[in-house]
Amino acid sequence: MIFYFTGTGNSQHVATRIGELLGDSHIKHIAEYYDDVLNCKDFFINVDADEPLGFVCPVHSWGIAKSMKRFLKKTKINYQGNKIFAILVCGDNCGKAREQLQETLWKRSHLRCDFVCSVQMPNTYIVMKGFGTDPDELAAQKLADAEQQLPIIADAIINNKPYDHYVIGTHPFLKGRVVYPLFMAFTLSDKKFHADSNCISCGQCVKNCPEHNIRLNSQKRPEWLGHCVKCLSCIHRCPKQAIQYGDITQKMGRYYYKQ
Repeated sequence: MIFYFTGTGNSQHVATRIGELLGDSHIKHIAEYYDDVLNCKDFFINVDADEPLGFVCPVHSWGIAKSMKRFLKKTKINYQGNKIFAILVCGDNCGKAREQLQETLWKRSHLRCDFVCSVQMPNTYIVMKGFGTDPDELAAQKLADAEQQLPIIADAIINNKPYDHYVIGTHPFLKGRVVYPLFMAFTLSDKKFHADSNCISCGQCVKNCPEHNIRLNSQKRPEWLGHCVKCLSCIHRCPKQAIQYGDITQKMGRYYYKQ
């Protein structure tokens, strides 16, 4: 069984492709468990011992995405098998995301995940100055490299081979132990999200939000409900590029993984 979280489709593609290579048809977006995780004090999931257990999620500000961290902290996973792996999907590098995932999984479920690697996919973070989507050529190269890498990862999982590809980047302690907690505490507000005049009230932002954080108001305009995780699905998947974040994103590119 593979649990994944995705906003713009990168991690969904990685999880799906790895599942195909492993012959694992149990690929679960953790958004399926959203209400259970929030409303249950102890939420339990049983995984058969004869199948691998995997986690795939994006790296946000050099740490694991908030949705995956919450899932791991609030879900008790019962598993007696011996293959546990994680794939962290990053635009550039991962900082301390590996250690955060391992620590969180152990504290809640007493499961050790020693196989953790990273896969680079196109950048999607566009709501802060200095960041942006990759140029088309770089995005295409990252996608091509990932397609070459995923069979190698699957082979390592199946055959218990060592595989230590993990792009940690510079200053991992500073990024993972200082920047990431500050990001989680102070930058996840959705107050600056809005729809401009290009909005056609199609409701795709509502449909695609994995956090159930958007609804259409009485004027059929999207409004955000205050529990955003900055996955940016709403911005990147809007068919009219009508969703903006303050005045930062008007001239920014858009990207989501297209099968």
